[in-house]
Amino acid sequence: MSLAGKVALVTGAGRGIGLEIGRLLAAGGMAVGLNDVDGDAAARAGAELSSPGGQCLGLPGDVTSRAQVDAMFDRLETELGPVWLLVNNAGVYHSAPAWELSEEAWDRDFAVDAKGAFLCSQAAIRRMIPRRGGRIVNVASIAGLIVRTRQISYCAAKAAVIHFSRCLAVEVAPHGITVNCLCPGMTRTEMLMRSAAERGMKLEDYEAAIPAGHMARPEDHARLVAYLASEEAAHVTGQVISVDGGQSLNLPLTLKS
Repeated sequence: MSLAGKVALVTGAGRGIGLEIGRLLAAGGMAVGLNDVDGDAAARAGAELSSPGGQCLGLPGDVTSRAQVDAMFDRLETELGPVWLLVNNAGVYHSAPAWELSEEAWDRDFAVDAKGAFLCSQAAIRRMIPRRGGRIVNVASIAGLIVRTRQISYCAAKAAVIHFSRCLAVEVAPHGITVNCLCPGMTRTEMLMRSAAERGMKLEDYEAAIPAGHMARPEDHARLVAYLASEEAAHVTGQVISVDGGQSLNLPLTLKS
């Protein structure tokens, strides 16, 4: 899969899945903009992935702000070149029983997870249409496909991202742009560790629900993104793909809370 010479932007790339996606894309020869709302994390990611010889750029910015998103894309294209791939990976979640969840928590999950994907996609598409091509990969979650307790705003926001991806794919297909949706299952990341601690659960409890017997690694998701960014995937669009070891087919309706 040839990615060399193309430009990617990965949001929420200061750590975890986003950072690993950026790492694999850079290793494949792409110039990569690494966005994070934490400016220090974005700068560290840019420096880390540039050190082996990659062309990477840390891009601080809040994906919920249209002005910051537009500024981020302008800088990306000025310093690295025309964007070919957008990976909407930025995400947050809040955990609480539905009847105790604050309005602010609900709004924040939808602002980052869903609105952020919309604003970044809109900015990317406006640049891709005149060039007659591009790729968008939205990182949702199997939480948008299954039922989870105590994460109702996160589940609902990720479900919105999934259907947003399908609708957008049809709308931009005539312009040579593909849109696909990656749904990670449980993955060994900082966010998962925090979720487990909040639920008082051991990682072994989570893994027991995964038919493959173990959690995903961030690089499992990165490999799918690399494929979807490639010419080999030019006719793949509107797809919702779970990378979860069969978890979404087997997970009980509720976990211990």
